Amino acid sequence: MKKQLLILLYLPMIGFGQSYSIDQHNLQMYGNANHPDISINTYYNTIDTCIISWNIIQRSLPPQWDFSICFPYCYAIGLTNAQNLISPNEQVYLNCHIYPNNMVGNGIMQMEITTNNLHKDTVTWIVSVSSATNTDQFSVIDFEKSQPFKIIDLLGRETKQTNQPLFYIFDDGTVEKRITID
Repeated sequence: MKKQLLILLYLPMIGFGQSYSIDQHNLQMYGNANHPDISINTYYNTIDTCIISWNIIQRSLPPQWDFSICFPYCYAIGLTNAQNLISPNEQVYLNCHIYPNNMVGNGIMQMEITTNNLHKDTVTWIVSVSSATNTDQFSVIDFEKSQPFKIIDLLGRETKQTNQPLFYIFDDGTVEKRITID
């Protein structure tokens, strides 16, 4: 009797298992301001047919920058949501393109993906665009310039924690990565 009850308890979980996977949920992009297009891929992998919808839920980019999304198709610049059907056993691009338009800066793009009206995932792209002279140089941060309006962790959750990498998002669209050690 106990085995039958145990099987009945696990049976619903089998029917509601995820039918997809995402290779990476947090990605970092680096490039030069003179590059026309900076991008990085991850992949959405299906096991069964997946009905997906996606929506950009956070866009903290310098105002001069443009962006586009490729998931599973490449969309027009500035499009912030779409819906698609992905066939079983496919691996499709999940990509963000940033067009810095010769402007140095930092930014964050965050997408929420809903699969089969059941599962929600968040994918975050953290972007750093430097001057064309040297991608490895560090800029001096003026900590007195303004107060951030939002502080998030690597998973995009708002936080005030210390001793971990945090992203400080400012009103002007700039984003700074900081680690405050107590």
